[in-house]
Amino acid sequence: MQRSLLIVVLLLLSLSLFAAKKPANYPLKVYIFQINWGSHNVRYNEYRATGRGNVWEGDSVHGFDFTYDCSFPVRMTARNQPYPAKWRKQQLRLDLLADKIGSNDKYQECELQTTVHDGVYVVNERSISEVSQEEFKKVRAEREARANAAATASAVSKVSVSSAPDSAEIEVDGEFMGNTPSVLELDPGEHSIVVRKAGYKAWEKKLKVTAGEIKLNAELEAEGSK
Repeated sequence: MQRSLLIVVLLLLSLSLFAAKKPANYPLKVYIFQINWGSHNVRYNEYRATGRGNVWEGDSVHGFDFTYDCSFPVRMTARNQPYPAKWRKQQLRLDLLADKIGSNDKYQECELQTTVHDGVYVVNERSISEVSQEEFKKVRAEREARANAAATASAVSKVSVSSAPDSAEIEVDGEFMGNTPSVLELDPGEHSIVVRKAGYKAWEKKLKVTAGEIKLNAELEAEGSK
């Protein structure tokens, strides 16, 4: 009887834990702008790092610094691809939810030790600075105005970016946009595209984007090669 009761309790506990790891239960949005590795041991799934990012709670946004020690690597986020998150302890401990690689609809959780700021982090040409809430509202309004103007002028273009080897970082006008291979939606006009990967020279291209589809393939050259 006691054995059966224990099994039921463990089953209910496992189900509750599984249910908790759903994006709907993580109402915050977290954007990671910088990662500084302390150590990462792939063999034993040990990853330690510090970094900076912004956390959105509804319309409220604040910059924060963090440290973590988790079984998987937390990576920088591309535009419009934030991590779902929730506070474990307000402004001090943040639970971040990430897709579990190789599994559909399964997630893994990493706890960040956080220091939350009054201001907001903004990224410009690979530099990160903190601005006040008032300044951030102005920056956001200007970006939205430019985006609306570009959308009104003409439709966005799709730029397919691949690389050899793949899994390289893509930057457009100094902003991290994801990893290769990716299909990016860019406003028409001139853009600077950079593809970076550790151990290889940066690949750069100035591109004038027009309506339609463009394909780019970055052949990366190993560092130290002629």
